[in-house]
Amino acid sequence: MSDKKSINKAIESDVMGITTLDLESLRAGWRRRWGEPPHYRSRELLARAFAHRRQAEAAGDLPVSVQRRASELAPRLMADRGYVPQAAPTLLPGSSLIREWQGNRHEVAVTADGFVYQGEKFRSLSQVAHHITGTKWNGPVFFGLKRRAASA
Repeated sequence: MSDKKSINKAIESDVMGITTLDLESLRAGWRRRWGEPPHYRSRELLARAFAHRRQAEAAGDLPVSVQRRASELAPRLMADRGYVPQAAPTLLPGSSLIREWQGNRHEVAVTADGFVYQGEKFRSLSQVAHHITGTKWNGPVFFGLKRRAASA
């Protein structure tokens, strides 16, 4: 058996064992591994947190971009249980984005590896928006693909 398979089996065994523990046993196990546990009153919630932490420890945590997005969505979901996040638009190669800015029409072609504007290649829409305006812009906001965040 490969090392990766044996590690996965060990993690699976640990996570399955978590389901049999009561709240105090979960707290004690957390203290042994990571210090003071979160103050969850629910056994199920602490078990989920324990399992996630154990899996992240062994296999790596979620990418920073996913963690950031989850942090952004959490307050909205807590405030409105009916809130449904909208998926970001998918830009397919061959698509065009058109924006009128300062009286001029600007057309950007979407390619497999970025964007083309006036024959010049760009890696991101933000670079295109900067090229057009001369100032820093969020590309998806500039091209109307995403709403500007409300100011606090």
